[in-house]
Amino acid sequence: MRATILLLAALPGLAQSGEEILARVDRLRHPWPAFTVELTVKDAKASQRWKVSARENGDARLDGLSEKEKGRAVLLRGDQMWLLLPGTKRPVKVTPQQRLMGPAAGGDVARTRFREDYAVQALAEATLDERACWRLELVAKRPALSARHVSLWVVKEGILPLKAEFRLASGRLARTAHFGAPAEAHGQAVLSGMVLAESGGGRVELAFGHWTRGGVAPAAFELPGEDR
Repeated sequence: MRATILLLAALPGLAQSGEEILARVDRLRHPWPAFTVELTVKDAKASQRWKVSARENGDARLDGLSEKEKGRAVLLRGDQMWLLLPGTKRPVKVTPQQRLMGPAAGGDVARTRFREDYAVQALAEATLDERACWRLELVAKRPALSARHVSLWVVKEGILPLKAEFRLASGRLARTAHFGAPAEAHGQAVLSGMVLAESGGGRVELAFGHWTRGGVAPAAFELPGEDR
């Protein structure tokens, strides 16, 4: 069945519906203002475990838990990302292109909040995997975001994210995300995992577990050598 595109500029009553859909989707990955969650990143070569700490303003930090990643960290503050490596005093700045791969991709996903980072440009009814969905066309609110355009499919029943396509400013497809079924943590619905498919054929599986509300120390978000 052909999707009927609903232009939000022409139908302002639907704009709030699009915003509400994004808010529901975001709550699965950001169930509380501040939280920690264990993230497992698996590709064809290796499996890594990271602890993700997120605070109220959207900043996030990933700390390595698996043997090879211990001592390493990924820090996201606003639209900026750094790698913190053991034995080095200077953090390594991550470029927008590098944010699409490996643990940086996991960090980027952990940081992304659709409602805050993107504006709803259009809303459509669509069918994906034989499920009735909303399809949202999103445009980045800030040029610093690595993905400038996102197509997001959300299952109508339960308002659950199903698939997202992230595109660069050039329009090139950077990666596709397939969202897992929701789980429950402390009485709150949370995302169990997702699969990132890179445009070049790579595949990264992300699994989330051991969610904890709060417990995020402000000092964890300071860069080495930064004036306090």
